[in-house]
Amino acid sequence: MKAGVKQIIAGVVVFGIGAICVPFVIVLTLVRDSVDLLEFEVPGAAIAFVDTPGRYYLWHDYQTVYDGRTYHSPIELPDGLMIEITQQGGMPLDFVSDPHSRFSTIGRARQSIGYVELSKAGQVTIDVTGGAESRIFSFSPFSFGRFVGLIVKGFLLAGLAAISSLGLIIWGIVKLANAPRKSAKVRS
Repeated sequence: MKAGVKQIIAGVVVFGIGAICVPFVIVLTLVRDSVDLLEFEVPGAAIAFVDTPGRYYLWHDYQTVYDGRTYHSPIELPDGLMIEITQQGGMPLDFVSDPHSRFSTIGRARQSIGYVELSKAGQVTIDVTGGAESRIFSFSPFSFGRFVGLIVKGFLLAGLAAISSLGLIIWGIVKLANAPRKSAKVRS
């Protein structure tokens, strides 16, 4: 194998890793995070077991699949919907209305309804009453900073892979260009 070809191949491989694996890891992380959410049908109640304190959002999953059924609800919530979130022992939590976040992936679209701040881990009961039409709500931790941080880290890793691959390819081309050439033997 000619001098420099190995570096060019290594550069192409590093570029492939950066172009394919880094976005794949970001998507897998986002999918894994969506597994942490508790889905339930409303009107109704659900019990969540919270491992870590923090801000937890209540979402309206207006486009989703739940228990084998497809839901396409209007994004607006019906009038008369009552939401009560309580900690273990029945202590009510302050529910802050915050309908400004939307999140969508393939086959799922949801909008935030609001959030509660949990100061300790434990059991949380979400009780939703009112509204005639069945809908799907979900309850999950959400950190916009973590989401943005994941995207920024992904771009930085992809950029580092691109720069590394470009360096390897240039190094391989320089080695290839500076390699001694075999001269043709002259017959006498």
